[in-house]
Formats: sequence, C-alpha cells, structure tokens
Amino acid sequence: MNKSLLIIGAGTGLSRAVAERFAAEGFTISLISRNAANLEKVKAGLGAQGITVSHATADAGNALQLEEAIEALAAREGGFDAVLYNAAVVKAVDIMDEDPALLVSEFTVNVASALTSLQATYESLKQKQGAFLLTGGGLGVNPAASYGSLSIGKAGVRSLAYQLHERLKNEGIYVGLLTVAGFINPESETHSPALLASLFWKMYAERSETEIHQ
Repeated sequence: MNKSLLIIGAGTGLSRAVAERFAAEGFTISLISRNAANLEKVKAGLGAQGITVSHATADAGNALQLEEAIEALAAREGGFDAVLYNAAVVKAVDIMDEDPALLVSEFTVNVASALTSLQATYESLKQKQGAFLLTGGGLGVNPAASYGSLSIGKAGVRSLAYQLHERLKNEGIYVGLLTVAGFINPESETHSPALLASLFWKMYAERSETEIHQ
C-alpha cells in the first residue's frame, strides 16, 4: 500500500517540488490551498508527470475550514504518513506600521494553524509512525523589522517545532523544521525548490534532526 503525503499551503514552487520528490518515492499526494486556481495549476503540472493528486480548497486562517479539508482528504487517503505545513503570510510591512489585529490574524496562519493541522492528523500519524514537517525561515532566527509579522510568525513556528519534536518523539511521530534562510529560486545552488525538497525528504527518511538550517 502506498504511503501518503499531505501539503498544506500548496503552491507552484517549493510545495510542487516536495510533491515531486515524495511521489518519486511512491507516495500519493494530497494538497490544500486557499487558492483554487493555484491548486489546479499544481495538479496539472504534477499530472503531466503521471502524479495523481487529491486536493481541497481551504483557508489556513480558518480552523474549521482547514479541519474539514484535512478530514475529507484523510478519509480518501486512509490517513497520512507525512504532513508538510507550508502556509504563511509573506509581506513587507515595518513592525511599527503593523496593525496589531492583523498581526494576530496572520499569526493564526503562520503558527496556530500548524498546530491545528498536527492535531487534525495526529491519530493517523501516530498509527503510521509518521512525520510532521514545517517550513521555517531565517527571520525566525534573525528577525527584521521590515518583515515584522513574518519574523514573529517564523519565530513562533520554530518554537512550535521544537516543542512538538520533544512532545511526540516517544509516540513515534517525527517533527522536523526546515529553516530556509534565503530566497527560493529555481536557479539557486543553495535554495532551489528541488534542493529544499531533497532536504525535506532527508528529514523524513532519517528522522533525527529537529531542524535543518539551509
């Protein structure tokens, strides 16, 4: 029976590369994004390579919507062996110009919904001795006022990853964070989607490091 991967916050860059990498290892692929057009584009690109994709539209800022999408895909796939939380609100706004209410809303997407996603997939990950992977960022280690909200979000998701790694390792669930400290670019020798996808696979396969910093 094939293993299964769920990507939350799926897009045409890193998410697609991760889907390709895991599919090459025999995984079935499920995707969640709030952007239906983006989902169709990713599905078409993967389909052209013979990769079958299940998908659902949901906003990571809406916990109920997200949970319903996860449950629908889990029922179709029989649960998940690996989950990648890749959703984030990326914007360049100085922290002194930030609306605190908007900061809270974006924290939901950047951090809280990662926990929602783990809780919604916990039982199948425990049963399958699976992995929960998160996309971190260099701003989580070296914050910048010009990206105030995202800096707080990436620091939060980094803390969450370390907490979950320790909390769940004795239950057979591996939690790992890939901290991407650079701009993702297909031409980059250090931050291409394909290279980063290979690091996510390494984390899944080896199940040792809490964080890889790239």
